[in-house]
Amino acid sequence: MQKTKTISTLVTAAFLTAAVAAPAVYAADSSTSSSGSTTQKAGAYVDDSVITAKVKAAFVEDSQVSALKIKVTTKKGIVTLAGAVPNADAGQHALQLAAAIDGVKDVKSELTVKSS
Repeated sequence: MQKTKTISTLVTAAFLTAAVAAPAVYAADSSTSSSGSTTQKAGAYVDDSVITAKVKAAFVEDSQVSALKIKVTTKKGIVTLAGAVPNADAGQHALQLAAAIDGVKDVKSELTVKSS
């Protein structure tokens, strides 16, 4: 049951990443600007979505972190984690996992500890 849930979560994360990245790739391909600014923005957008997907995948693989209860967003390499964690140690562990991902410049926490 857990393996099926994990696979389902990974497939969902992959589809969401593809859905988010597709418009940026299209924008980069259809850009006719000589300055390249649209292409740079599209590249950054794709990079951010890849970082988000990698952080979510790390959460799925880790038994201490609930990938479904933590929202991950990335902007310009800065990852923000939001949601509820069972205790401060779990929140700190999530921050460490995110910080260890290639391309992450900084990690910000909007995590809250669930009260029993």
